[in-house]
Amino acid sequence: MEIIRLTADDAERFLAMRRLALDGDAQNFRGASVDDAALGLQAWRDRLARDHVVALEADGDWLAVGGLTRFPGVKLDHKGLIWGMYAVPAARGTGAAARILDALEQAARDMDLRQLQLTLMADNLRARRLYERHGFELYAIEPDSVCREDGYADEALMWKRL
Repeated sequence: MEIIRLTADDAERFLAMRRLALDGDAQNFRGASVDDAALGLQAWRDRLARDHVVALEADGDWLAVGGLTRFPGVKLDHKGLIWGMYAVPAARGTGAAARILDALEQAARDMDLRQLQLTLMADNLRARRLYERHGFELYAIEPDSVCREDGYADEALMWKRL
């Protein structure tokens, strides 16, 4: 297994994996695959070219993915946002997501970022435990942040000083 950095050329494969996550486990994500599609392939190609996006690959299969972006602007560019974390069901509990998170944290250090932020659905305890094991701390709960099929749901906001 190895961590690979994704490029613009990986956009279609990346979107297919995101669609699996967003459609197959919709309760655990704030995004929706219809929104990804509405952005269009070129916007995703641009994002993969700009952001630091990685996959854990084994025998040509992607087991997990995750992205890191720097906040824009002179007053915020010391911070990064972890986004798009997802592990395929077969890879859950194997450390795949932890390896992605480790790789993104190292990339953040290489970019001289001072802190990382992320958001997750407040009721996604599996993900929250992963982030807590990596030193992320809860700093807020945004009530009714996401409209899901079962009603409005809270979003947890976490951060980590590097």
